[in-house]
Amino acid sequence: MKPTPKKAMKHLILTLALTALIFTSCKNKAADPLPDADLSGTWECVSQNSLYQGHYYQIQLSGKSYALSGDAVVRVDSNQQPGLISGSLSQGNLNLVGTFSSGALSFRFTAYVAPGSAPTSILGQFTTASLMKNGKDVLKDVYLRRTLSRINCDTLPTNSYKFVKVLSTTNPTGPPVIFVHGMDATLKCWDTLIMNLSADFKLRHNVYVFQYNWKDSITLNGRALRDSVVAAGLVSPILIGHSMGGLVSRAYIASGGTITKLVTLGTPHLGTPLVSLINLVCFANFPGPRQMYPYTGFIPNMLHNALDIANRSKYWVIAGQMTDQLDNTSHYQWLPAWAASIDRIGYDAFLLFGPPPNDGLVPVNSANFDTLNVPVNRPLPLQQWVDHFNLIQPGRAPQVLQFINSL
Repeated sequence: MKPTPKKAMKHLILTLALTALIFTSCKNKAADPLPDADLSGTWECVSQNSLYQGHYYQIQLSGKSYALSGDAVVRVDSNQQPGLISGSLSQGNLNLVGTFSSGALSFRFTAYVAPGSAPTSILGQFTTASLMKNGKDVLKDVYLRRTLSRINCDTLPTNSYKFVKVLSTTNPTGPPVIFVHGMDATLKCWDTLIMNLSADFKLRHNVYVFQYNWKDSITLNGRALRDSVVAAGLVSPILIGHSMGGLVSRAYIASGGTITKLVTLGTPHLGTPLVSLINLVCFANFPGPRQMYPYTGFIPNMLHNALDIANRSKYWVIAGQMTDQLDNTSHYQWLPAWAASIDRIGYDAFLLFGPPPNDGLVPVNSANFDTLNVPVNRPLPLQQWVDHFNLIQPGRAPQVLQFINSL
C-alpha cells in the first residue's frame, strides 16, 4: 500500500530533519577543539647555536587555552631589556610574538604542542630581527624550556670533604673499596647501594665513601682523594665512581694514586655537550661542572695523560640509556616511567645535539669511553631504560649491583 502524499511529505521532512541533526552534530563534534596544553609558567629559550652563550629570552606565560600573554625579558650579556609577549595556542598550534623596549629586538616563535599535554620543553622555529653576533643570528633554532624556578647559585650547599669508613671486615681478602659520588650529590647517595651489598662482598672488602666539593675543580678533588687514601694507609683500592665521581677518580690516578680497578657508572669520560648550555643551568655554573666540556681543558688533557693511559686496562665502564616511544595516541611516553625528572629534562636538551643516545645527562659513547685505542673493560651490556641517577639504585639497575658484588 502506497503512503499518501501527506504521509510521504512527513517522512521526507523527518528524514531531512534527522539528516540535518546528524550532520550538524558531526560537524560540531569535528569542530570542537582538542584540549590545549597548560603553558602557564616561566620558560627560557635554549639555542642550538654555539654562539648562544650569555644570551637568552625569558618568558612568563599565563593562559591555558586560546590566548597567551605575559612578560618577557631578553638578556644580552649583562644587559636586560623588558618586553611583552602575546600569542595563541589552538589544537596544538603555538604562535608567540614578543616585542622589547628596543624596537630592533623582536621575535616570533612557532611550534606544535601535543594537545592536553604539560610539556617541559617545546621544539619550534624561532626568528629574531637583529640580535646578531659575528654576523650570525644568535637566537635561531631554539626550543622553549620550562623552568620550575631560577635557583640562586649562592644558596646551593657546598660539600665539606669527608673520607669515611662505612663497612669493616676483620680479615679482608680483597682491596679496599671507595665509592665516589657525582655532581650535586653527597656521600649519602650511596646508602641504598651499600645496604644491598652482599654478605660475601662485605667479608672481602673494607668499604669507604669519599665526599668532595663538586663545585670545585675536578683536578683538585682528585688530589684530595689521593691525600685521603694516603692518610688512611690504603694501597691500590677499587674505586667506584658515579658520573663526575669517575672523573674525580681518574684525576686521582693522574695525580699519582694507584688502583686495583676503577668502576665508572655513567661517567662522562669524553665530556657531555650539555655543558655548552651551562649559562642557563645555574647550578652547574662552577669550575667542576665546567670541566666536563668535551673539547677544551680537563677532558682532552686527561685523554693524553700518561698515568691515565697506563691504567685504562683497569677501567670497567658501565653506561645507561633512557629513551621514549610512541604510545597508541601518538604522544611520547617516557620509558621508564620512573626516570628522574632532571634526566628527562636533560634528555629533551639532547635534542639540540643530534641527539646521541644518552642516559639523560651523559652520551652513551662518553660513558662507554668509546675512543680509538682505549683498552677499557665493558662488563655489562648497555643498561637499557636506566637513566643517569638510577644507575646507582639497585632496584632500578640490578645488573650493576650484581657486578659490584662480584668484585
